[in-house]
This record gives sequence, structure tokens and C-alpha cells, in this order.
Amino acid sequence: MNILFVVPMHITFESFITPGPNSRQFTKSGRKFNSLSTDLPIGVMSLSAYLKKHIDVHCKLLDFNAEINSMSDFEYSNFHDCALDQFKKTGYKPDVVCISSLFSPSFLNFMEAGKAAREIWPDALHLGGGNIPTNSYKDIYSGENQDTFDALCYGEGEKSLLELLTCSDRESYLRKSQSWITKDKIISSDLFIPKHNFIEDLDEIPFLDYDLCSLEKHAINQNLSSFHVVENPRGFHIMTSRGCPYLCTFCASHKTHGRKMRYHSIERVQEDLTRLKNIYQADTVVFQDDHLMADQDRVYKLLEIVGNLKLNSLYQNGLTLYALDRPMLQAFYDAGVRHLVLPVESGSEKVLKQQMKKPLKTRISKRVAQDCRDLGIYTNVNILIGMPGETKADLEEGRLNLREITGNWFNIACASPLVGSEMYDLALAKGYISLKNMGSDYHVATINTEDFSSDYIQDFQYKLNLELNFVFNQDIKLGEYKIALLGMNNVIRLRSDHAFAHYYAHICHKGLGDHKAAVVDARNYNKYAQSSFWNKYVLAYNLPKEILLESLDSDEADPEIQAVEKTN
Repeated sequence: MNILFVVPMHITFESFITPGPNSRQFTKSGRKFNSLSTDLPIGVMSLSAYLKKHIDVHCKLLDFNAEINSMSDFEYSNFHDCALDQFKKTGYKPDVVCISSLFSPSFLNFMEAGKAAREIWPDALHLGGGNIPTNSYKDIYSGENQDTFDALCYGEGEKSLLELLTCSDRESYLRKSQSWITKDKIISSDLFIPKHNFIEDLDEIPFLDYDLCSLEKHAINQNLSSFHVVENPRGFHIMTSRGCPYLCTFCASHKTHGRKMRYHSIERVQEDLTRLKNIYQADTVVFQDDHLMADQDRVYKLLEIVGNLKLNSLYQNGLTLYALDRPMLQAFYDAGVRHLVLPVESGSEKVLKQQMKKPLKTRISKRVAQDCRDLGIYTNVNILIGMPGETKADLEEGRLNLREITGNWFNIACASPLVGSEMYDLALAKGYISLKNMGSDYHVATINTEDFSSDYIQDFQYKLNLELNFVFNQDIKLGEYKIALLGMNNVIRLRSDHAFAHYYAHICHKGLGDHKAAVVDARNYNKYAQSSFWNKYVLAYNLPKEILLESLDSDEADPEIQAVEKTN
């Protein structure tokens, strides 16, 4: 049996071809595109491994995020044509097509991939899985879309997919199964309620099928660029637990994995990490647990394993700040961890408690950030603004409080109403979003309330980014110029015209006594600060219209300065 797993682009097609000024970008044939996350798709890797354990199947993966990132050019005007072309190029004839999408911004790509697959392989069994069908199955089976998928899997799919592929009568099984959603079930009854079909002991799932992926293509991951202190950002993604008991209003992961925590055994995790290092020569692992800190004793054991194997480890999510006391942070450091992402989320305790339902105090965020700085752990601070119920006064309070958190870099996101989250239900019920709004890629504000417009949040987000990462940069404030340059140079790499990054890189190089590099930064600042886009921010934050350099004429002829200029 041949199975094709498909992962559509994670962001909307429009966002991809028309990147905003605050998005990470990359260039193909002189044209700018929004960056794509090429994290290894743990879900389909787990499905493939589980199926291969039980039945004779051949599995192939087409991850459009990795494929498009690796293309030298991109000429498509819509995602449907892109999907058609790439499906044809596979030369594959699947018996089953499984399309998997996590987040609601990729809803239209999910549907277009399904339509294209149906056109190319009309006789195959067409299935959908992941967070999108789990939360949006009624939208998928409405109007012209209703014949795209034969069935949709609710929640996790290992057991459900195996049962479907091994049953003697698929039509009968689909009619009876509550973990599979079909068009007939939705059309015939409003009373149908799908149910999860969880694996309670995660050790039943074999070692993930990393061979399913093109590891080289997945290594081209622009979104890992914020991990400034990691020399080799190519990471092997793992997930050692599933579930999260918290009630954060902006999250929808519980709809897929549930509230109850389930774990791989420590012995199993050690076996997997050892295998990654010995067979795949992995030097960096990326933990993707939704709630890694649920069992703190277990975390200490995980860190001991990581340290003994001398693996770099990254934690994009799953950290809970109240659990990161000084002994725990010391354990992270002793395991070789030099970078952590801190989910501070808001500088307003009112927003944390009432709008986010997140049990966190600002004093804890301040303490964790400072402890990380004292230990030598670089920190990215995640912030989310524009929640329904948040006010302009809350935003201003948060703006000031966040300046007191000594993180190294701040990731400012606009609240995105992910389908399946409490925030989405509230925003839809109150008319803050349209029915067709399936969420954004966190760079784009889409919520309009009585307190603010989406345009206001979009502008506030960009200004907050300029303030926290440049104007009030904690590393520059403390004279840590070498560390501050990590962030500035990364921004310049992604946005070569970023006037603020050049200006504060100039300050850093001056502080380090590197006059030649400071001259190059100053010239770039003088060049880009004059543009209409940057000039308004230069004036708003009282930056100089132009940096006047002494002996500029003599420096122009200096070959060392010219050499530095060529690298920028």
C-alpha cells in the first residue's frame, strides 16, 4: 500500500507572496517572500512509524514548506497550481493521500492541496488530519468543498488511521467510528460528536520516521534565525509528551492532544536521543512538547540525558515560567543550554489573568529573565498583543512593564484567533472577526474590538518591536555590545534596509572600539534612514537624521573598511 503524506504551507498564500514590513523574508530571483517554517513534521513522522510497525506500507512525504523554501524560483500565482505541479513531479501513485495541517492560517492551502490531489489521483482514498479538520470539519464539508475529502480524522491519528487501513469494510468502519468525520455524518445529523482515539502509552509509537523527510531541505529554516547563539540551527524535532492541562484562551492544542498529560518513558527518550546522535549525527534537538514542565522531576532527568549526550537543545515552546526557578535554570545551563524562549505573553497582569487565563505574575517573568542573564542563557521573550478584551490602557501598561524585563530579544506577535481556541469563539461571537477569518501568521493583526482596531494593533506591534529590541535594548543598556550585535546582525541579514538595526549596530561597534565597522554601519544608516518608511520612525524616536563621522573622507579609501562593507 502506497501512502502520500502532504503538509501544505503553514501560512496563507497571500502572506507568502506579499510579506509585510515586519515579517522575516527571503529572496528568490530578486523577489521577496515571507519565510516558511520548515520544522520537521512530527505528526506525519509518527503516523508513518506507527503504520510501518503494524502493516506493510510504503510512505512518502511532500512538505510544501521545505519544498518551496528549497526552490530557486517561485512563479506560481496560487497555491492550487503549485500543488498540482508538485504532485505531478512526485511520479508517485498513492493508494491513500493524507493531508495534514496544524494551524488555521493554512486552511485554504489545506483545501487547495486536497482539491489538487483529488484531480491527480481520483481513485485514491483522500484523508485529512491535524488541527484544521479537528476544529473546522463543518467548514470543510460545506458547499463546494464537501467532496474534497473522503474522511477527516479527529485529534491524533495513529490508532484511527491504522484501524481504517486494516478494516475489512472501510465504508462500514467510517460509518461507525467516532474518530472519523465524513460528509454523511455532518449532513445527516447535527448531533454527531466526534471523539478522540488516543494512545495512552506513547512508548507504543516507534522511533519517529525521520527518513520520511528530506533532512537537508528541512534544515533551511528561516524561523530558527532568532536563535542567535546556536551555531548550527539545524534541529531534529522531538516530542516527549502530549497534552496540556492549562486553559490559555489563545491556544487550541488541547483539541488535538487533550488536557491529560501522557508521556514517553525516560528510558525511551534516552534511546531516541542516542539513536538520533549515533545514526543521524544530530547535534541539536528541538523539544516540541506543549507542556514540557508538567513533571519537573522528569525535566531534570531529560536534561541529564541531553547533557550526557552533549547535545544542543532548543525549546520553542512548552516552558512554564513558574517552574523555571534558579535550580531548574542551573540544570538547563549544566546540560549545555544557552538559549531559552520565555512565554511572558503580556506585560499586563490584568490581561494575563482575565484575557489569557494564564497563571503568571510579572515578577516571575522579571526574575526568570534576570536569572537567565546571570547564568549566561540568552533569552527570547514571547509577547502577544491585541487580545479580545485588552484595552489601550492595558497595552500602554504592558509597554512600560516589558522594558523592565531583561530579556535579550523580544518576539512581538499579534493575537491570532486560531480555530478551536476560546479566543476564536469569543471573537467570532462578538463580531471581532469575520466568519471567514481562520487566523493569521501572528505578524498580521485581524481582530477589531470596541477598544482598538486591527490597524492600531498592527502599528503598536511594530513600535513595540522597535522599542524593546532597539531603542530600549537591554544588552545595549547594560553595555553587553557583543551580545546585542547578535540580534542586530541577524535583523540586517533578513532585512538589509533596517535603519534601526544599522544605527544600533553602529552604537555596538563604537562601544566595542571597532571604528571601521562603526563607519560601515553609519553609512548604511544614513542611506536607509532617509526613506519614507524609516524617516517617520527616526523622527518619532528622536534618532539623528544623519550620523556625522570624523575623517569620513579618509575612511572611504581604507581597504579594511571596504572589506567590511562587502560583507554587509
